[in-house]
Amino acid sequence: MVEGNMVINVVCLAAVVLLLLGSVTWMAPQDVDVPTAEDIAENVNIPEIPVINLTSVEDRLGSIETTLDEDDDWKDEAIALATDNWEERDYKEIYKAIDELFEDIDDRNDIESVVIKDEEVTSSDADDEDAVVVQELKVKYEDLDGETVKVYLTVITEIEEGEVEDQDIEETNNPIIVVS
Repeated sequence: MVEGNMVINVVCLAAVVLLLLGSVTWMAPQDVDVPTAEDIAENVNIPEIPVINLTSVEDRLGSIETTLDEDDDWKDEAIALATDNWEERDYKEIYKAIDELFEDIDDRNDIESVVIKDEEVTSSDADDEDAVVVQELKVKYEDLDGETVKVYLTVITEIEEGEVEDQDIEETNNPIIVVS
């Protein structure tokens, strides 16, 4: 049995030696081929991006902006024309409308204040300088009894070729309010 143990011991010893030698060779540095950035860049295929001429698009956008600016500018001008017309000569048109609608105002000096509550351009053509402007006004005035009265008026102004053609002033569907 001693011989059998000896054979096993020698075989185990040989296996251990082989394992040690093998592990040393496994752990030995190996040459690894690592590609450089240039090597990688050479192998990357990037498709060519077509050149797009944006000049025509920019020109069209510029034209659209100009048109929109012209429309906005014309709307602002139309509102100013409408306002100037009823403000003219100390609210002469407002006075005439109050006198016709309510028959309780003595003269233009009785108008204490006129405030624009809302205004919009309901139709507009900047090229022809045509527009319809609708303005909601709150007017305070002294009536024939000396009371301060507040009324709401709607002013509809038609502008053709840059000139006020017609301006209608009517009572808004709000009640007359006696303030004092």
